[in-house]
Amino acid sequence: MKRIISHFAVSAGVLSFGAAIILAAPAKAVDFSGKKIQLIVPFKEGGGGDRYGRLWRPFLQKHLPGNPRVLVVNKPGGGSIRGNNWFEANAKNDGSMAMIGSTSTFTSFVFGGKKVKYNMINWRAVITSPLGTQFYARADTGMTGKDIVADIKALRGKQLFAAGKTPTSAELRQFLLYDLFGLNVKPVFGLSSGKRRKATLRGEIHLTYDSTGAFVKKAQKYVKKGTVVHYMTFGIVGPGNKIIRDPAFPNLPTAWEVYKMLYGKELSGKPDTALRHILNMGTMASKALLLPKGTSDAVYNAYLDAVKKSLKDKKFQKIAEKEIGSYPQALGKEAESVIKNAVDIHPSTKKWLTNWIKNKFNVSL
Repeated sequence: MKRIISHFAVSAGVLSFGAAIILAAPAKAVDFSGKKIQLIVPFKEGGGGDRYGRLWRPFLQKHLPGNPRVLVVNKPGGGSIRGNNWFEANAKNDGSMAMIGSTSTFTSFVFGGKKVKYNMINWRAVITSPLGTQFYARADTGMTGKDIVADIKALRGKQLFAAGKTPTSAELRQFLLYDLFGLNVKPVFGLSSGKRRKATLRGEIHLTYDSTGAFVKKAQKYVKKGTVVHYMTFGIVGPGNKIIRDPAFPNLPTAWEVYKMLYGKELSGKPDTALRHILNMGTMASKALLLPKGTSDAVYNAYLDAVKKSLKDKKFQKIAEKEIGSYPQALGKEAESVIKNAVDIHPSTKKWLTNWIKNKFNVSL
């Protein structure tokens, strides 16, 4: 994967914000000596959210004041809803509990209905870690990657299959895009990301996607072998809330560019707004470290300071690049803004999305 920018960079604005609040409420005022801190992961062991939590565990233990014992506690179930509900009801705001967020955390919050008893808009985001989204297709579908417009138009007359966990899980991004591109795609639910990838490589699934890290490690070699064609990225949110090309693969068009190529106009209206929220859920807020509502500035700044020190830690950088790549990380207010852009959806946009899900998958939310 092409080097994007210096490891785990953050914008100057975020750095100055972090410095300002640390001066206002020094992290030294907090001492976790002899304490135990629980990192709640609302997923089972081995998944992306779990790996993210275990990535941070030793470095929070090293850099939080007082070097507390940090434990990862898995509370899976209900697409992360069970663990998130537990965190909302039980998390102490003294820094002894933190939550690991992932795309499913955000999609469950938006679409989980009455099962959702948590309000993550009130949680305090310390860091959000973006992960790019890479779309690829079986080469035997006729996809060539040479002319994306011709490729998609050729696919429109075929019955295609794509897979995901549930209609409202992280895979929502691909199904909405396939629909916007006019493809006839039948969903196969109940498959994790790894199983979805393997099904594609076996030829059972035609279209799929991966996070950048997973794609580079597990799928890119099949592009070189000619088994699959890597044809598009989701893009990332750049300055001014503009969708820009994924810096890991800058030669590939974003989903928004492909739409314009197909129809000769920009994606707009509710579909554009909905897809932007999904982009923030699935890419910009792919992973996050969150503290509960009511956490004091002193505790929050202690975590923020520990995260900054970890990002500069050479050992962390070496380990983290395998999990989250070198995308710029969002800290403090910028992280909170990412979360808000992901889940704070206007009722009219949410209604449009829920109607689309009902029509597409016959699932009422």
